[in-house]
Amino acid sequence: MTLVLTIVFVLSGAAGLIYESIWSRYLGLFVGHSAYAQVIVLVIFLGGMSLGAALTSRYSTRLREPLLWYAGIEAAVGLMGLAFHPVYAATTGFAYDAIFPALAGSGALGMVKWGIAASMILPQSVLLGATFPLMSAGILRRVRGSSGRVLGVLYFANSLGAALGVLVAGFWLIGEVGLPGTLATAAVINLVVAAATFAAVRFAPDAEDDIAQVMDRAVVGEVEAAAVDATPIGERRALWQLLLAVSFGTAVASFIYEIAWIRMLSLVLGSATHSFELMLSAFILGLALGAFWVRKRADRVPDPLRMLGFTQFLMGVLAIATLTVYSDSFYWMASLLEAVDENDAGYRVFNFARYGLSLAVMLPPTFCAGITLPLITRMLISNGEGERAIGAVYSWNTLGSIVGVAAAALWLMPALGLRGLLILGGAVDIALGVWVLWRRAGTGVPLRQTAGLAGLAGLAVVAVTMISPGLDPGILSSGVFRYGTVPDPGSRNVVFYEDGRTASVSVRLGGDSAYSLATNGKPDASVSHLWFAEPPVDSLRTPLDGDESTQVLLPLITLAHVPDAREAAVIGHGSGITSHFLLGNETVERLVTIDIEPQMIAASRIFLPANARAFEDPRSHFVHDDAKSFFAASDHKYDLILSEPSNPWVSGVSGLFTEEFYQRISGYLAPGGVFGQWLHLYEIDDDLVLGVLAALHRHFASYAIYLTNDVDILVVASNERNLPAPDWSVFTTEDVRLDLARFSPIDPAALRQALLLTRADLTPLLDSVAPNSDFHPLLDLGAERARFLRHSAEGFLGLSTDRFDLGAALGDRTIPLGESRRLALGLRRLERQTLAARLRAGDRLSPIDTTSANRDFQGARLRGEQLAQGIASGRAPADWFLWFIEMIAVEEDRHGGTMGVVDSVWYAGVERYMVAQGAPADGLSALRMLRAAATYDWATAARETEVQIDAYDRGRRWLPPGLFFDAAVLARLKAGDFNGARAVFNRLSGASGRAANDLRTRLLDAHVAATTAVLTR
Repeated sequence: MTLVLTIVFVLSGAAGLIYESIWSRYLGLFVGHSAYAQVIVLVIFLGGMSLGAALTSRYSTRLREPLLWYAGIEAAVGLMGLAFHPVYAATTGFAYDAIFPALAGSGALGMVKWGIAASMILPQSVLLGATFPLMSAGILRRVRGSSGRVLGVLYFANSLGAALGVLVAGFWLIGEVGLPGTLATAAVINLVVAAATFAAVRFAPDAEDDIAQVMDRAVVGEVEAAAVDATPIGERRALWQLLLAVSFGTAVASFIYEIAWIRMLSLVLGSATHSFELMLSAFILGLALGAFWVRKRADRVPDPLRMLGFTQFLMGVLAIATLTVYSDSFYWMASLLEAVDENDAGYRVFNFARYGLSLAVMLPPTFCAGITLPLITRMLISNGEGERAIGAVYSWNTLGSIVGVAAAALWLMPALGLRGLLILGGAVDIALGVWVLWRRAGTGVPLRQTAGLAGLAGLAVVAVTMISPGLDPGILSSGVFRYGTVPDPGSRNVVFYEDGRTASVSVRLGGDSAYSLATNGKPDASVSHLWFAEPPVDSLRTPLDGDESTQVLLPLITLAHVPDAREAAVIGHGSGITSHFLLGNETVERLVTIDIEPQMIAASRIFLPANARAFEDPRSHFVHDDAKSFFAASDHKYDLILSEPSNPWVSGVSGLFTEEFYQRISGYLAPGGVFGQWLHLYEIDDDLVLGVLAALHRHFASYAIYLTNDVDILVVASNERNLPAPDWSVFTTEDVRLDLARFSPIDPAALRQALLLTRADLTPLLDSVAPNSDFHPLLDLGAERARFLRHSAEGFLGLSTDRFDLGAALGDRTIPLGESRRLALGLRRLERQTLAARLRAGDRLSPIDTTSANRDFQGARLRGEQLAQGIASGRAPADWFLWFIEMIAVEEDRHGGTMGVVDSVWYAGVERYMVAQGAPADGLSALRMLRAAATYDWATAARETEVQIDAYDRGRRWLPPGLFFDAAVLARLKAGDFNGARAVFNRLSGASGRAANDLRTRLLDAHVAATTAVLTR
């Protein structure tokens, strides 16, 4: 029976941690992910656990059969788990729709919100807190004289289940069944546990002849009872107070460790959700192993109080010693990333190794922590306290956890930093150990000497650690988990480093005099030296590019769609450049910048005066809060909301890219207002980007997608049926003009070329794409893997770099031939247009001009001259296929970045040459198809497609496979031959040279399917 109940308790522990992790996600969605919100959610959970354990300690001795009560509580928790999601959805929906609007701007809103949050998890938390004391009491009544072994096994079983539960939920269940399904799984586990426990009690033989006798003796063995009877009441009370105080204090220290380690290791492992799951599991596994080790020793150790004192002392010393191991962990991570391949197998190895690295840091002190509670509880039971000791120890320990997490996260970490916080936690445990040894010594001189020496040794450890050199901020902020390199100590000029409540924020000055701001080692913004000097002379002005391009274009393109915006809000401060540029528009009367981390605002002051208006303009206001929480409590409607948080693989950030977030945010827009959403195309894939766009698509009537550089996009969305046309004059206001004087002039023609896609282009596809949502967090689960694998959203990237721009062709948008002028933006599309214009204009460079900026032009000019010489020779090429490949390269050189128009003179000359020299008919057809597709002459392109498919079947493939596939399918579709479009799609998709899930392939498929569906209704 004991074996069955132990297995049951493993399952119970797994279910409990699943609840904790999933409830944290749910309530984070409701109350936000600020430091206060995270702490209060944990306090509610732990507070309920503490209350449940305390109540059980008071009443368990009155229960004839605690195991039946345990089974009943597990069943109740399971039923509540099954009901949680619908109750949550209904309650929060009512709060958002009725309560919050009525209380907006009121001080009571916060209290009501937290009251609602507490009501959703506090009852289950109280019940979960009762499970350990009840299970322990039930088994102890059946196994006499081995309370230490029983408690050790139960602590081990429950903790082992918890360590497994957090991994199974995070790495598998959520992805398979979402948050509701994961909760339902935990609930089913509870019901199975309840049924198994009930069956074990009813059908297994009872090991005790007289349960009532056990209850009367308060579960104390006969030998122990005699010793208790001889112990003065005062000594028993003193021991009770001492051990409960140690139980409380060691929990305070343990949670200080946990908070410090998780934040410290996030700089090594990355701050993604899976990293935190691995760290939490490793922490709990250490507790489990400690409890397992002590199970056979707790009953036999001759002096358990002395053992407890040394264990506490050793735990504190080992915790402080983890600073050395932690320093080495950066180099271990660099070696790991160098060794593993960037594939799925490598990602699995990466996660296993991260778990091992977490254990290397956490295991020694958490092993000691796992020893303490079984030992403390065993001593109190032996001291005559009986079953009430189990619940009391559990309750005081949980109460200490509350104090530890609140103090560490909200006050101690910002004040002391991560290193100081960890040293403080170690000092607490060392002090507890010395205190226990001193109390154990009584009047014994040898033991008092031991306690005194331990105190001096502990003081020396703390003092030496405090005065020793700290961790190098350049290494801490290196982002080793992403780049796989660790800089030499002192080699990086880190001008700002602070451990904030939610993140460690740093600013580094590079060798190029550029400043880079990073959060937990991940760069979030950068500003070049140009912002700190006088604008250069006109001839030295360079195109706006990279991070700066995104930071400037995000606010200005969004503002262009609502140039008379008065109320504006920015989610994510970063460098502050975004807020600075929005405030360059005189119509803005109030701008709120929302950032969850106060140190982010402090760090960005390094960028002054580049972001001066964000700090100096009286219209600018800062709010330190979670964006969802802020808007829910706001009574404002906004003309412009711009969301530019950190990358969505960072834990908590993906919640700002969900369907539910977009549903809420659309309601905070004033009539005619617009919403801007930043998203990157690097370290992500087409599926994840589409999931975000599908979420936004469902809640905005119109939107357009712009490139802000070659790897970042901006989605500008509106509730109006038609997105307001952009007014590019926002780029020419006085303040903005002075800021942009550092760069090449940005004209409306260049800005129009930044348009990538519209809602009409994407609707057929997005209508069938599963959106990223709060309850099925596809982005949170997949973004870190995509980052590790170095994926890119190849389909989206290809839309702006392919010769045949499928997005423009779908919308029949003309991208005109460029002019030979200075490049305004560092977009690859514009670079190609400018190069093509220079070729058509006949620009020439000195033969010795090999500067990087001109190498592409020189190569293109030489290719064009060689082709022109061949045509002028009047002779047919030896190999028409090779000639055609060269001609295609020249054609792209001369037309790159354009759609809807071509250089007709050039095309006519090529065609005359091919006709005159007897080029193959299918080769001439390929030229005509290319020209027709590029000029939207769909009838001609569809006609030539027939010839090209026939040639294709004979192995004569003239056009690049991707271009041929796109043009052939779209030509049939635009010409009205929908069955033909489907046939061509099916025939050629496998030979397009693209992955099956490539955006361009899926987009064509969706347009063909949507058109066919309309015609067949």
